[in-house]
Amino acid sequence: MQASMIDFRPLPSPAQPTSAERLAEDVAAIGRIEAVKTVLRVLLQTTGLRMAVVARVTSESWMCCAVLDELNFGLRPGDSLELVTTFCNVVRNLASPLLITHASKDSRFTHHPAPKLYNVESYIAVPVLRRDGSFFGVMCAVDSEPADISEDKIEIFRHLAELIGYQLELEDELDRREALLLNAREAAQLREQLIGIVSHDLRNPLNAIGLSAATLLRRADLDDRTRRGICRILDAADRANRLIRDLLDFTQARMGQALPVKRQLVNFHTLTHQVVDEVRLAIEGRELEVECDGDGQGAWDPDRISQVLTNLLTNALQYSPDGTPIRVSTRGEGKAVILTVRNQGSPIPAEVLPTLFEPMKRGTEEGGSERRSIGLGLFIVDQLVRAHGGSIEVCSTVEEGTAFSVMLPRSV
Repeated sequence: MQASMIDFRPLPSPAQPTSAERLAEDVAAIGRIEAVKTVLRVLLQTTGLRMAVVARVTSESWMCCAVLDELNFGLRPGDSLELVTTFCNVVRNLASPLLITHASKDSRFTHHPAPKLYNVESYIAVPVLRRDGSFFGVMCAVDSEPADISEDKIEIFRHLAELIGYQLELEDELDRREALLLNAREAAQLREQLIGIVSHDLRNPLNAIGLSAATLLRRADLDDRTRRGICRILDAADRANRLIRDLLDFTQARMGQALPVKRQLVNFHTLTHQVVDEVRLAIEGRELEVECDGDGQGAWDPDRISQVLTNLLTNALQYSPDGTPIRVSTRGEGKAVILTVRNQGSPIPAEVLPTLFEPMKRGTEEGGSERRSIGLGLFIVDQLVRAHGGSIEVCSTVEEGTAFSVMLPRSV
């Protein structure tokens, strides 16, 4: 999908908010971006510093939007510092990254107030820009002790700041549209179009993050803490790429287009074992059982079938009690193969079953908000199964648990 498909004709503007109101809105917008918490944690893990901040920085003010504080500095979202006392003001003026390893011994900052006022000795920061290139603020990590921070960390900071900037722009656009559009259908269409655009636009920075992290991981001089941090970056990038793939599929399906499949000869049983092994490596404390029977040969798209099985396994793990097994079975029957994924736990309510494969729907509210997805997994599964000429059904009872059964013809 191309950005030109959206009609961005000017809409009537509401009364302009005050400077204080705009700052409060910016703090709230950053607070709504769940990924910021993970980004701040990654910054500390990759640098070894003990406080990370996303700050809104203007020509007149500095305000904390998000913070992860292991220094006990006492900073909270909404707190302000005098702009000229911060290193972030230097970043704003230079419009470029800044790395300081020992501020009080750095000739550039001999007379800067930050080391004396805030006891800041090490500092690394990059600008946070909106998609249109306008300056929003600074993402930084600091510590009261000097630190040996290498220049290559700046590239990681830069890519993570790009992700925040993209998401911030999306928040701004959605807020503006939701305030002005009264028609529910128009709002839904805009949301789907924006999902398609963001899905495409996020791929480049995500690929850059993955390549940069993979390059760093090949270095021989990494300590265990840094290596674990880089591995978390790679895992997060992989999850984000999977989400983008689901978003793209969702957008295409909502436009009435069949999802593309590229068939090739595949052994369904072998493919199932491979996918389950990959999922098993990413989880701890859960048992995944696999049982295969009959002829597993057929013509399917292996990437798409992997996507189906991964989504079903993710769903089964999310909505079942810890310590209970997930059972996967594949069975060859005549001209088709039957895939079943079964988990234990509370049954899906009967009133939910008719809408279970619709987008943005979930079977139950179990699992906690931190583990929930955006509700596209089963919708994508249904669309991919249909694209293969197959069908899917679900049976959910107290006695037997919940089982998703997929019938896939060997060829169509």
